[in-house]
Amino acid sequence: MTIILIVVLFILQLISFYFLIILNTKLAKFKDLEKKQERLMREMDDTISVYLADMKDENDRLIQELQRVSKSETQTNAVKQEEQIVRQKEQEQPPSLTKEESTVDGSISLDNEQRIYVPKNIVANAYSRQQQTGAKTEAKVVHSDHQATDATKKQEAKPLTVEQQAVELAKQGKTPEEIAKQLQKGKTEIELLLKFHQ
Repeated sequence: MTIILIVVLFILQLISFYFLIILNTKLAKFKDLEKKQERLMREMDDTISVYLADMKDENDRLIQELQRVSKSETQTNAVKQEEQIVRQKEQEQPPSLTKEESTVDGSISLDNEQRIYVPKNIVANAYSRQQQTGAKTEAKVVHSDHQATDATKKQEAKPLTVEQQAVELAKQGKTPEEIAKQLQKGKTEIELLLKFHQ
């Protein structure tokens, strides 16, 4: 009986050693998993910190670029405003003759070193008004029986727009290519003009 008891105790000891070995291997696996998770966490922290540093650098560069662009815009706006102020001052000041520029008989002397410069738009407006008043006075002089012929002459005298010229040439039977060559325009532009006028 003691032999059986010793054998049973020996078997139980072997079984307990077996379970201890199994528990030890599982514990080692858990420790390996913990180490892997810690390593993964460190790697994730490193990648996130690198990503955040890159984002910060990009944001800093963007802010610097925006500041540079806004400075250049404010400078260009300031220059434009100064130009507008100068133009407005030029337009507000009517051209006047000084005493040195007028001669004794009232004519204007152009030999002086100081000259009056008038903006182009004022000169163009004055020129067009002069032409309109000249045309009105010519129309008053013409007799009433010649009014019909004068109306046709005025229509002929007015330069036709590109659209009108294109339509007229199309009525004459010319192709869009010929019209484009004659008017020195693009073929598709002429085709579109003709489509809108059909």
